[in-house]
Amino acid sequence: MFWMIISGVAATVAGLAVYIYYLQQGQFDDDDEEVKYQIFREHDPDN
Repeated sequence: MFWMIISGVAATVAGLAVYIYYLQQGQFDDDDEEVKYQIFREHDPDN
């Protein structure tokens, strides 16, 4: 039971470390995707 909790915490910490690494690398920035949908936003009166 103890090793299950320790391995779960270790997996959580490893997952957060990978997420923070890729977040700092700019993996989740959608600046390139913004250009694709710009034409739809220009004609939308709500935006």
